Amino acid sequence: MSSRSLVLSACSLCAAGLAAPAFVDAVDLVLWQEHLDRPFAFSALAFFLATLAAAGLRRMWLRDVLMAVAGLATAATLFVGLIAFAFSSIGEDGFIDGPDPYRVRLQLSMAGLGPDTVAWLSLRRDDGLLSREWDLGCFNDDAPDDGFHSVTWTGPNSIEIRVGDGRTFPIALHPGSGRPQTTVALNC
Repeated sequence: MSSRSLVLSACSLCAAGLAAPAFVDAVDLVLWQEHLDRPFAFSALAFFLATLAAAGLRRMWLRDVLMAVAGLATAATLFVGLIAFAFSSIGEDGFIDGPDPYRVRLQLSMAGLGPDTVAWLSLRRDDGLLSREWDLGCFNDDAPDDGFHSVTWTGPNSIEIRVGDGRTFPIALHPGSGRPQTTVALNC
């Protein structure tokens, strides 16, 4: 195996390593979520680099098999990513300011192919490059009473979410980290 193939194999593993946390949603840094959370792109890059690395193998049959498998995996990843991208448009609907350094982020998306709207709420703690964002709740207005209505700050470490029928969901924040201690999901 040539040194070029070894370098490409290492780069492929690095790209796969960047794709893994995106698939499991394990990182709550805003920098990661907004700029590096691209699982299908990193997966396709990893498979493409593996295809290039396989081109440097000396055994012809092994090279051909690995290039075919990695090439098909690249194409399949790009296809699935394109389909997922087409059906996952989320619109930014703004922020609701809270006590410094917190803000609640509201995003809206379509629920499947129907006319229903899903409201996604998340809590952002601004801290420059170390800003963090955590899920607060998800509300599908399939049942009009369950649709998101409002969110209010009830204290420095507590939030209250109200839905269409007037029900409220209090959420306490961890005093040290600011992470929500509970989340809410209605029809999501």
